[in-house]
Amino acid sequence: MSLPPNPGLPPNPGLAPDGLHLRLVDSALQVLSSDPRVLAAWAGGSLADGTADRWSDVDLRLAISDDDRPAFMAGIEETLQAICPVLGWRQRSTRSADLVVVTFEGPLRADFVVTSPESLDRQRYEPVAPLFDPHGLGARLQQFPFQPSRRTPRELLEREATQVPTEAARLQRAIEQSSIVAAMQAQANLLESAQRLLLLLRDPQAAGLLGPKHAADALTAADIEPLLSPLAAWSRDWPDPALDSIEPTLAVVRPLAAQAESLYGIAVPLQPSPPGPDPDTRPAGQVVEAGCVLLVHAMVGATYYNRGMYTGLLWGYAGAARLAAELAFVASRGDSPVPANAPDCLPPEVAAKLTDALRPLRRGGVMGLRRVATRVASAYSHFLERACTRLDLEYPARLDRAVCDYLRREGVFVGQPI
Repeated sequence: MSLPPNPGLPPNPGLAPDGLHLRLVDSALQVLSSDPRVLAAWAGGSLADGTADRWSDVDLRLAISDDDRPAFMAGIEETLQAICPVLGWRQRSTRSADLVVVTFEGPLRADFVVTSPESLDRQRYEPVAPLFDPHGLGARLQQFPFQPSRRTPRELLEREATQVPTEAARLQRAIEQSSIVAAMQAQANLLESAQRLLLLLRDPQAAGLLGPKHAADALTAADIEPLLSPLAAWSRDWPDPALDSIEPTLAVVRPLAAQAESLYGIAVPLQPSPPGPDPDTRPAGQVVEAGCVLLVHAMVGATYYNRGMYTGLLWGYAGAARLAAELAFVASRGDSPVPANAPDCLPPEVAAKLTDALRPLRRGGVMGLRRVATRVASAYSHFLERACTRLDLEYPARLDRAVCDYLRREGVFVGQPI
């Protein structure tokens, strides 16, 4: 069956006509339209509303009857390989849908949502563009036209206000316990809240329609750099109680909180409140699985960097550093349960390696983040490989190399990993 290329997609000026994204959609359309179990296929997200660019992922939605879904999902890997060679993929299932997150060669990330035709009879909160619809199921979609999320700036500010004191307490506790990995993650979360507060105060309409994370490219590099200034507080000799404290980070959030209260009457609490209890332990295999999933998602680092979302880049690698510490624990302890304070339970030489990887934070700014990304990625790959060996699991070497090469090519990594 021969089909015209991308028959239902709107123009996407940010994509090259012969680029990887559109070639992948063409290939997916050819493969899926030849499978009688696939009743319809649509593109979603940025491809469907014409805003995709070279850093976007590909969102595809498939309608398959509930009777056929189990057999289709049982052969999903073969279907994906027929579309494009696969580097890695992960699946998550619910009663009503299956989500497959896959990284194809290129590399390019794609999300496939496989659901039943009955799910079309509900309100949609993302645009869709028909690719293949021989049964006319698209008419059911028209009954519930796309409505973007319209949370008010006040609702979004109230949500951010509840996050700040909890993350402040995590940062304070991490500094007191001299845990640089936990401190980096808590500080990154606080800086991301500061970025969202700034966006909501700068452009509340955009933030209300799109959500602050997706509208963050409305902020310029000049807006973002001051938000990164607390990173310079990390000293060469960290931890040093005389130098390291929560105050530099609160100094960034404080004027934004004052603006929020002045404009909207919303108080952003800056006194740390005790965070809820962390889970005591997790199975070692679950931690390694999370490590592999992060590789599938790792290209988002290039998206953050190239769109100027530097606090998002920091947040991504703060999470990677935390997971690297947990993988190091698995690599040294085998299948023992992994405690919430795993970074504090590492052998001294391993803890020193992770701490050294985070040293460039003391320089602050974007270059410091890029150096941290490079060093954390190297440690992460090493610990993931050792953890997989310890648990007799397959190490996703091709995916790991491809993602690292991509991030270096896009300018996120600098120099050679340690």
